[in-house]
Amino acid sequence: MRIIHSLDEMTETARGWLAGGPVGFIPTAGNLHAGQLSLIQASQRECEITVVSIFTDKDELTTRYQGAGLMYDLTRDVQFLESAQVDIVFIPRPEDIYPPAFATYVTASGPVVEHLECALARDQARYVATTFTRLLQLVRPDIAYFGQKSAQLVVLVRSLIHDLCIDTSLRVLPMVRAGDGLALSSRNAFLTPEQRQDVPLLYRALLRAKALIEQGERRATILQKTMADLISSSPHLRLDYAAICDSASFASIENLPDLVSAHTGFLLAVAAYAGSIRLTDNIQFTSNGYWLM
Repeated sequence: MRIIHSLDEMTETARGWLAGGPVGFIPTAGNLHAGQLSLIQASQRECEITVVSIFTDKDELTTRYQGAGLMYDLTRDVQFLESAQVDIVFIPRPEDIYPPAFATYVTASGPVVEHLECALARDQARYVATTFTRLLQLVRPDIAYFGQKSAQLVVLVRSLIHDLCIDTSLRVLPMVRAGDGLALSSRNAFLTPEQRQDVPLLYRALLRAKALIEQGERRATILQKTMADLISSSPHLRLDYAAICDSASFASIENLPDLVSAHTGFLLAVAAYAGSIRLTDNIQFTSNGYWLM
């Protein structure tokens, strides 16, 4: 396994990809888990070379986005990736990705950057769009792998790839969950035992709304309240949002379409704080008429 820190070395390495077969890329923020391992394994099945990046910028924006006080064990992550037989690990330094004189940002627009995760902090969408554009240009993968948990990020990156003519395709894999339904996340490791016991309520809230939809409920306000009430029933959780939106644009939906005749998908999404740790979850009804859970 080769570890690369330098942007110049990553660029020079990527220039030789054409002779080596397809390249798969899994971008991460560290504290790796079984969900990301599933992406790595998918890349290894489909590509000749698998690259994993670890990039976490410890600025105020990222702290607000991920939760205060989170620490990442880089040594553990490297050992994790070595055990997974990853070919290349790209660990760029934050000061190289965003040097003091950095002045060119990618500014995304439209509903996808105005709702849910992108509405969390000022300039969140610009930070995410710029970071992923830089990573994709440095690594130059044939395929980038994401989990369904990052539904909004997938839509944003897909837009970047299309609009900026980046020669990369996306592969979105099903969400990986613990036995009690909790979506695997790098933040789960920071939960207290009491918080860990209650956080599966996020998934249960989504399932309760799904059941109401299948029984004929179409009013978003009723479905949102159902999800919010269940999450708020825990003294260890503080609701951030319970939302229903179009899965392509992330625009809010007031009344759901009939599931039989629907030609556009929608997303049920929730977010809540367990102490300072912010967790998200979602399930999606696709335009093909089935649920991604």
